[in-house]
Formats: sequence, C-alpha cells, structure tokens
Amino acid sequence: MVPATPRPEDTYDVAIVGGGIAGLAAAWRLRNRRCILLEADARPGGRLYSIGWAGIPLNLGAHMVPGAGSTVGDLVAEMGLETRRLPPNLFGLEYRGRRHLHLPTPLLPFAMRLTFTERLAFIRMGAKLRLGARRSVAGGRMREGESADDVRARQLAFEDERTLADAVGPLPERVNLLFRALTERNGADPSEMSAGHGLRSFANVWARTAPGTNLVGGTSMLPIALANRLGPIVKPGHRVVQARLTRSETDPVVTLTVEGPAGEHAIDARTCILATPAHVTRAIAAGLPPAALSALERIRYGAYLTMSIALDPMDHVSWKDTYAIATPDLAFSVLFNHDAMRHEPNGHSVMLFRGALGAARSIAEDEPTLVSRWLEDLEMRFPETRGRVRHVEIAKWQTGAPFATPGRARLQPALDAVEGPFLLAGDYLEFPNMEAAAGSGRRAAERAERLLALP
Repeated sequence: MVPATPRPEDTYDVAIVGGGIAGLAAAWRLRNRRCILLEADARPGGRLYSIGWAGIPLNLGAHMVPGAGSTVGDLVAEMGLETRRLPPNLFGLEYRGRRHLHLPTPLLPFAMRLTFTERLAFIRMGAKLRLGARRSVAGGRMREGESADDVRARQLAFEDERTLADAVGPLPERVNLLFRALTERNGADPSEMSAGHGLRSFANVWARTAPGTNLVGGTSMLPIALANRLGPIVKPGHRVVQARLTRSETDPVVTLTVEGPAGEHAIDARTCILATPAHVTRAIAAGLPPAALSALERIRYGAYLTMSIALDPMDHVSWKDTYAIATPDLAFSVLFNHDAMRHEPNGHSVMLFRGALGAARSIAEDEPTLVSRWLEDLEMRFPETRGRVRHVEIAKWQTGAPFATPGRARLQPALDAVEGPFLLAGDYLEFPNMEAAAGSGRRAAERAERLLALP
C-alpha cells in the first residue's frame, strides 16, 4: 500500500527518473540540491554499457564519446577518465570476400564487384547521400541571434516530409542491400526513417577527422564514475510506477510511486525530470498535457543487437587503422574495432552490430544459434580471427534508439511546451546520440533550477 503522504525524509527538490546519461548529467548538475535519481535497472548507464573480461573491455552499446567542449566531454574530464583517439580511418567495407579499408569512400563504386547498372546506381546514391549530409551539417550551424532550441527545431525540420528511401530513389537489389546495411545504425529501414534523419547520420562517413574518442576501459566507465561520485543520490533497482501531480496548480508537487528492494513507497518532489525513453515516460507520467502524451506515443524506436568479442593477441590486425567495417552480406552489418579501449595489449576487442529489421529477427533467435551463425561469418570473412575467440557477450536492445519518421518535426512543439513541474530529457528530443541525451539532461536540470528559484 502506498502511503497517503510521503515521509518528510522522502521529500525532494528534484526527482530524476532514469539513470542513463541524460539522468546522470541532470543529477550531476543538481548534485548540490536535495535530489534523487531513480533507476529501474540494477546498473546506471542505459545504452552506455560495457563490461570487462580478463582485462579486455567489451563494449555492448554506445561507444563514440564526444570531446572537450561537449556536455559528455566535460563530464569525462571532470571524472578524470582516460580517452584515446579512434583509428584514423573511420569507415571500411567488406563485401563478397573483398576488403576496402583505406579506399576513399567516393571511389568504392569503382573498386567493388558490380555490374555497370549497379555501379551507376551506387554512384548516384552516394552523390545524393553526400550532398544531403553536407546540407544537413550546414543547416545545423548556429546562426546569429539564434538559440540552441532554434537550431534543434531547424535540424528536425530538415527533409522531414519524406523517407530516406524516397529521397534516394529506387535501387538495384544488391545496391539496395548495401544501402540498407549502411543505415541500420539508425535502428530503422530507409523506408521508415525521414530523409533528414538518415542524411544527418551519414555526416561521419565523410568526416576528415574522428568526431569523438573511445573511453579506456569501456564506455561504462563514465556512468560508473558519475554514480560513484553522486553516491546516495543514485538509487538503482528502483522502478517508478507512476508520477502524478498531487497539489493545486499554484503549488504543484509531483508524487512518485516507486517499487524498490524494500517494497512500494511514495516520494514527493517539487520538480520531476523524466529522463526515460518516450514510451516509458508516457506510461508513468499521469500529469503531462494530452498533446505531449500524444507526441510521446508517436516516437518510434528501432532494435539493435550487439555481440562483443575478446580475441587472443594477433601479430597482424588487418583492421588496426579502421574503426568501422560495414559487412552488408553477413549476419552482422558492422564490425567495430574497439582496441583503443584497452588498458594493456592483452588481446583484441571487437563489437559486431546489427540494427533495424535484421536485429529484430536475430533477437528472436536462441542464443547458441545466434552466436554460432555470427562467429561463422566472422571467421569466414576475417580468417585471422579463426580459433582466437576467447569470450563472447551479447546485448539485445529491443528499443535500441529513437528514429525520426516523416512528420517528426510536427511533434516537437508539444514536447517543448512541457515546462514544469514535469521536465523532459532524453535523446528522442533531437537527433539521437550520446551528446544529445546528456545535453537534454543538463538543460532539464537548468530549467529545474530556475523553477526552484521561483517564490
């Protein structure tokens, strides 16, 4: 039974629901307030997830960490964590038994085993994607007199009324296979995501320098460090069942029903930051405006599947200078080289990835079959790994990350209108990535501070 009135010790300035990087960034900003962070899982971090095995970090979630000047980069510096640069070549391709690891991306159509029709279609596709990515980057630059909210609104509105498949046009079957594999990291098929969302994701493919780093020891080093520094503020294993307004509009207070190790109880908070995925936020927040609830219901998420592998040391590593290798005709669609995360040269760390519809199908497989099929493809196309697999870990992300469908920009005003005592945070509020999530948490914390300062 939930107590009618929470105890005095269960009254807070701010309650943060969700212990991913958005919630942790908000808690760090509010650490000098009477604040509590409630996380349903047993660990903090959400999709920032890695484990260690025999001294080798195995990354299973988000992995590219922004540098200095970003919200995440500043948190990394404050926590005193070590980062290393990514390999200089960000993108390679392994297709039909041939590797293209150092070839400039625009030259790939000429090096691949394609028919004339397929080659021409690939060239046209690449030109459209490259031009669109440039337009997306240019549109994301802040203009004189603009706020960060103005920039985000313009980015969301970019190419928002058609799908990426419509923007690129029809493709031959094999070129379409390549195209879909390259977009899987968005968690959606090109026929589902908006053109603007897909085009923005291609900006890194043609980047001259890496847009981030790897955390030595694995990406979980950041949420673990934040949780340790925040101490008793962070409550893992505490699931919020409901968050509702319990007083008049002139003196609003949010009461949260919480299930924890000691059973069910209630807490009060003057403000409440909902740093959970859109569908979770909608399910628990009874006091949000109807327009916001409707917008949250329409946010789409795609599936991810990751397999992280510890390999025995090898004298020669063919992908040493390449960070991501697309593998469109294999069971997994990308191989990520995570050797920069290692403390010591005691082996190799790679992460295999599948997204979107392929991930949804693979998630349904039993684990032994899945592991066998993926390792068979790995050893077939990367024979230097044969007999060197030491350990395997799998993470199945049914709702891996949000993606924009056509018309997504029209949902934003209802989300931006949520002004308190509920506040929203999460990467679904803009183009989803680690920095977007952390930045949204920081901004929600700043708004909470302003609300708390009101008489």
